[in-house]
Amino acid sequence: MTQNKTIKASIIGVTGFTGAELLRVLMPHQNIELKYLVSRQYEAEPLANLFPRLKGTTDLKVTNTDYATVAKESDVVFLCLPHVASQEVVDNFLGKTKVIDMSADFRLDDAAMFEKYYGTAHTLPELLDGAFIYGLPELNRAAIKTANAVANPGCNALLVQMMLLPFAGNIKHADVSLFTGTSGGGRTARDPLDHPMLTNNVRSYLINAHRHTPEIIRTAQINEEQLNFAPTVGPYLRGIFATAFVQANKAPDLSCFNGEPFARVCDKVELSNVVSNNFCDISVQEGTSGTYIIQGAIDNLLRGAAGTALQNMNLMFGLDEATGLTFNSAIYP
Repeated sequence: MTQNKTIKASIIGVTGFTGAELLRVLMPHQNIELKYLVSRQYEAEPLANLFPRLKGTTDLKVTNTDYATVAKESDVVFLCLPHVASQEVVDNFLGKTKVIDMSADFRLDDAAMFEKYYGTAHTLPELLDGAFIYGLPELNRAAIKTANAVANPGCNALLVQMMLLPFAGNIKHADVSLFTGTSGGGRTARDPLDHPMLTNNVRSYLINAHRHTPEIIRTAQINEEQLNFAPTVGPYLRGIFATAFVQANKAPDLSCFNGEPFARVCDKVELSNVVSNNFCDISVQEGTSGTYIIQGAIDNLLRGAAGTALQNMNLMFGLDEATGLTFNSAIYP
């Protein structure tokens, strides 16, 4: 495929935070023709009515187009749906078009582990055995290139996996403290993660029970007993900042990031350096008593969701994976 190929892309669930961010990065992409923006709440609503910042910039509409038509007329469909909801609709698209799922429904390869962490039985366990490729480019780039269906990583999971990747297979124990912005909880209001409840406040949640744990331990090649994971939500909108204290059998192999377009090994990590771009910044220092201290940061909506989804799409269609993701105008301050 050449770089001037046009790809017809559709989004199912465009009105949520993830769907809206994906729309933002797809709209200027040189190879994308946006075909259908689907929400079951709207029949033919101008996109600018839902997102007034787009007024005067687009004639796109949000529709309730049937899934058969979307599949037939799209080269790729992004599922930006809540967990479990993708299981209900995915059969409309598999084998008919390429699929990138942004939910957790097909990230794991173990139905029992899914039920343990998501509190419900998986309705399509047969699809957990290779139907989807796990979409972390730094880990599965070759498989993503030939995939017809990709499961995008969770945002917290992506950051922690990147931080532990240089130690993979050599970790004795890892303790991870992670801070995330309020947009990580999604658009639906849900106390205690709502932004007003977190003004001048921080609050930890799901300590050692977070849904992204299975993704982390699989990539790090450890078990649940080798990880302590304390996620905390803070009084800011975008971004994830984490610190890991790792006991390892050998020094980290930072060469795993050589040539990676969106991984930066830094002397110091700051959240403001990654908000609004697709980079994952990582620093590694030696602590005391053989402990390594790793810090990392990403934008949860971009690198943690829409940016990686676009990176995966580029790989699936033979494009340079950085196409549409080299933002030169970071948000500052």
